[in-house]
Amino acid sequence: MSEAPAFSRLVTDAMARRGLGLRELCRRAKLDPSFLSKVLAGKRNPPAEEDVLRRIAAVLETDAVELFVAAGRIPSEWKSLTSNPELLRRVDAMMHSGQLRKPAPLPLRSFPAPRSSTPLPFSPKPFNEELL
Repeated sequence: MSEAPAFSRLVTDAMARRGLGLRELCRRAKLDPSFLSKVLAGKRNPPAEEDVLRRIAAVLETDAVELFVAAGRIPSEWKSLTSNPELLRRVDAMMHSGQLRKPAPLPLRSFPAPRSSTPLPFSPKPFNEELL
């Protein structure tokens, strides 16, 4: 792996800025140092739990939203974007009017092939392409 994942870079950079080591970060955020070490090394996925990501962001005094994005997660307060077409239209209109800058496409995660040979009833599209 030539480049560290975005989550690892964000956390390690923030740790350096705050002068925190891995054990101290984990102690303050109430995390297992072994788990976070594996995440930062790219051997495990970033935490999926919202409260864990918020605790890490609080200890590192960094933007929780940026940490969520780097972890490939959506904060719970944003979930309505996936079920509220009018809200999504408003965000889309803001992006196209220039009020919001268009984000860079997120890297797609690879998933193992399904075990069944049954075709899907729909054509899957990456989430970020459906929005843009």
